[in-house]
Amino acid sequence: MARTRQFDERQALVSAMLVFWENGYEGTSINDLERAMGLKRTSIYNTFGNKRALFVRVMSCYKESVMSALFAELDAAPGIREGIRRMLNSALDIHFNEDSPGGCLVVLSLMESGQHDEQSQSSMQQTIHELKTILQMRLNKAKKSGELSKHLDAGSTATTIATTMAGMMVMGKANFTRASLKKTVAQVVSLLG
Repeated sequence: MARTRQFDERQALVSAMLVFWENGYEGTSINDLERAMGLKRTSIYNTFGNKRALFVRVMSCYKESVMSALFAELDAAPGIREGIRRMLNSALDIHFNEDSPGGCLVVLSLMESGQHDEQSQSSMQQTIHELKTILQMRLNKAKKSGELSKHLDAGSTATTIATTMAGMMVMGKANFTRASLKKTVAQVVSLLG
């Protein structure tokens, strides 16, 4: 008779996500994952696969938790400008939160892309493209409603916002202050007219 799992798979993924986020892919060992997840190596392999397979699952977890919370901020705002401001400020809040490793798991992982196989690189790239696509859709919706100029290039503006979000995470890791990065947020929002 097969044994049933005695752990919360989602919580184990969140724990793994925080380790990868803090240490990077290369800097995270199976021993680190065992300690953080509270699981033995065999349980990790049986449930999630090898380290690379676990990382791909962690990327999905990151999208479902961190990224979806940022999009919720965007969508809960009364307008697109305020939504972009809230989303970017929430990204800064995550970075400067003492309980967070800081930065962005996707951006930091892309910077060490030589450590990843094709599947994990594809997962990271897809996450960045999804960010740009979702932003572009929201900007197009705001154009159609008349909230933004019909002449606004939604594609390039979405790329600018996504680039700003990623860049702020890198700058935050380089010890730029929250105040200076909040000015960047205000500058980007001003581009929306």
